[in-house]
Amino acid sequence: MMRFTIPSLLLAAGVSTAFAAAPDYEREVLPFLKQHCHACHDAKKAKAGFRVDQLGTDFLKGSTADDWHEVINQINHGKMPPEEEPRPDAKAAFAVVEWVGAKLKEAEKQARMAGGRILMRRLNRREYANTVGDLFQLDPNFVEKLKRELPADGKAEGFDRIGSALFFDQTQMASYLEWAGEIARQAVQAAPPAATTYVYEAERHLNRNESPTTEIAQAMKHQIPLGPTFYDKKATGVEMWAGHGGKEQEWCMMPYGPRPDLTKLVTQDGYYRVRVHAGASPGARGVPVVMRFIYADGTPLESVHDLPVQGTLEQPGIAEAMIFLRAGQPDQKKPFVPSWNGINDLRINNPEWNALHLRWLQGQGKIAKAVAARDEAEVARLKAEREVVLKDMAAFNGPRWLPNPQYDAQKAPRLFLDKIEVEGPLPKQWPPASHLALGLSETTPQDESGLRSVFAKLLPRAYRRPVEDAETERLVKISARALRGQKLSFHDALRLGLETLLVSPGFVFIQEPQSAKNTAARPLTAHELASRLSYFLWSSMPDDELRALADQDALKQPATLRALVTRMLRDPKSRRFAENFAGQWLDVEQFGSVEPAKEYKDYDAALKLAGREEPLAFFQQVLAENLPVTAFLDSDFLVINERLARHYGIAGVKGESFQKVALKPEHHRGGVLGMAGLMTLLADGTRTLPVRRGAWVLEKLLNDPPPPPPPNAGDIQPNTSGAKLTVRERLQKHRDEPNCASCHAKLDPYGLALENYDAIGAWRDRQNGEGIGGKNAPVIDASGALKSGREFSDLSGYKAALLAEQDKFIRAFAEKLLTYALGRPVGYVDHATLETILKSEPRLQSLVQAVVTSEPFQTK
Repeated sequence: MMRFTIPSLLLAAGVSTAFAAAPDYEREVLPFLKQHCHACHDAKKAKAGFRVDQLGTDFLKGSTADDWHEVINQINHGKMPPEEEPRPDAKAAFAVVEWVGAKLKEAEKQARMAGGRILMRRLNRREYANTVGDLFQLDPNFVEKLKRELPADGKAEGFDRIGSALFFDQTQMASYLEWAGEIARQAVQAAPPAATTYVYEAERHLNRNESPTTEIAQAMKHQIPLGPTFYDKKATGVEMWAGHGGKEQEWCMMPYGPRPDLTKLVTQDGYYRVRVHAGASPGARGVPVVMRFIYADGTPLESVHDLPVQGTLEQPGIAEAMIFLRAGQPDQKKPFVPSWNGINDLRINNPEWNALHLRWLQGQGKIAKAVAARDEAEVARLKAEREVVLKDMAAFNGPRWLPNPQYDAQKAPRLFLDKIEVEGPLPKQWPPASHLALGLSETTPQDESGLRSVFAKLLPRAYRRPVEDAETERLVKISARALRGQKLSFHDALRLGLETLLVSPGFVFIQEPQSAKNTAARPLTAHELASRLSYFLWSSMPDDELRALADQDALKQPATLRALVTRMLRDPKSRRFAENFAGQWLDVEQFGSVEPAKEYKDYDAALKLAGREEPLAFFQQVLAENLPVTAFLDSDFLVINERLARHYGIAGVKGESFQKVALKPEHHRGGVLGMAGLMTLLADGTRTLPVRRGAWVLEKLLNDPPPPPPPNAGDIQPNTSGAKLTVRERLQKHRDEPNCASCHAKLDPYGLALENYDAIGAWRDRQNGEGIGGKNAPVIDASGALKSGREFSDLSGYKAALLAEQDKFIRAFAEKLLTYALGRPVGYVDHATLETILKSEPRLQSLVQAVVTSEPFQTK
């Protein structure tokens, strides 16, 4: 019998062996078991009925994988061998754990590989939604809703397009049936939706001017002059020249009174027309006045809409915009809060009032605590102090507000608001774009011949291949029977046929039939290859140009295929490739799931949103320029917006749009390592988690995940009271455990190298978070060594070390890309394919081209 060592198996599987040599069963694992396990778990004793001496090395056979998993759990816990027996060497124990971990991963991959064949699989929910959107030219907002609400897909190898993980059970079928009806109603509309109008009149709702005097504090009789006001209620509206005041911020809230509420108006998702009757003066600042509306603030429905004001103070005009609003649950409140870009701090708090008010509030808080503690003596003492504060407040004669000396109120921008109208729901266009996609028009016969014309045009696009007349007639008969027998209208009958189409195997599944007699690999047909291409790069059906090339059988021509892939990568739909491949590879879908602690005051909704977009925008830039994929390890540019630039300390970036920005060494950025969204994800909201960061680097960037940790291994514990140990120091304590040291010695340096990024990805030279900070905080130590032994002293050295061993990353990236493209794990059968792909230039488009021309991609 021929025997293969684990390294040789890994090499045959196309897995890099450039790391430190993987443990060998005969040399390291079996001797360990004989020395420490066989005495209690062989044929003579078999304690607990468990035979270690009979454990095989075929992890796909019977319960072998589960039995080995139990072995490493016992080793990790230090329970085996028993306490009275000599303790095994920690490095030797880790070699066993590492070998088992690699074998478990290999077994899982082999189980999903189906012998290297690409299984027939269904469309995942994103592909399904994109396909119906492109097929019927549906509104993108509806398509996004469909992606959110269809059942979640199973994942394997980090992706949701692996055939073996895409089950289709009764729950999934019921959901697809339900959504098929809604899709059909969106695609075929007999008439525009009925619209209603909500009107908000400013002079009616913002119904009072500020009083010339005000209470010095809430519920106190002593009145003081108010000082400068910030708005004036008029007969036909309200004129304002500042916000409430006190704070410097970009957007000014409206004066006092109820805000617009669209709860009763927005009962279904759709487009709504907003008309703002207003006028404005930009003042000496010269910046056009803009009103901002925040819909359903703080809910998943939230959206922000800016409208430049039309007209002047003397002659107000009407600003109009069509916006998309989501309805949510029937009883969900949907405020529509207006603000404008005036000068919020045109008036400021009187510092004397501020000091008195703060003393009053602090005193009230202390009294409340003393009362709760039933400390009568302390309550009496604090009440005496409060009397002194009350006397000082009674002696204060104001005013409450002062003019801000930075501004001239007469030259400030001004806004006059008459009313706000919101009308809807309204069609974005009529007839809808879906009617053109279906070939529906006013001249379409409202009978069986009209149904036939629609389905004859639609089916080849829906099934992504030429269709037989019988397939068309089947749907025609279903709709025609409803038209005649059930007396449905033409539109309702057509919808019934579309619902049937949308849950049919030809639509839901990517079908590449294999002959039952011939099990050998066969070349894909032109239309099968067209579909495989479009779902790889666009996550959707082929477009008309791709279908035309398939009809001409031109896709087998290398020059044509190469030009086609180039076109597809330049198409706006390639954004889906970034979202679905890079988004899952880099875990972007999870960005924003960790909520930082309040001490990280720089973290806000805008940073969270920008952090999710950054890796996708970066990937698109690398793709568009066909840059080396090593740019993901380090780069001399980022793709960021103003909010991220401020977080990263990079000057000169303006606006919300993402743009390519050159980096300097002092920025400490480049590649994906250090992106704010990623660093926040790989923390716990309070402190950094180097173990989690290191595991992410090994798994995502190097395709070398660490072995499974012991059950309940946990993360680094927080500092005990009074202690100010750095994360590295606390991790070192964890590593002092013999059963932990060997694993962490290989894992931790990959995460500790990123310690200069705090729990929200901000750069730091000293420890922060958990109440630690300041000039006396410990200096960050980011030094370490890769598995190969290559040492580094800081972050730049870490990236240089990774780039010095870039072949590992390039191979790992190629494996991830091929896995995503094929919809199955990559294993030993793909060794030659990977080697061929790796001969191409390691640039992103070049690797995509190499995958497309590979034998597994073009065969079934």
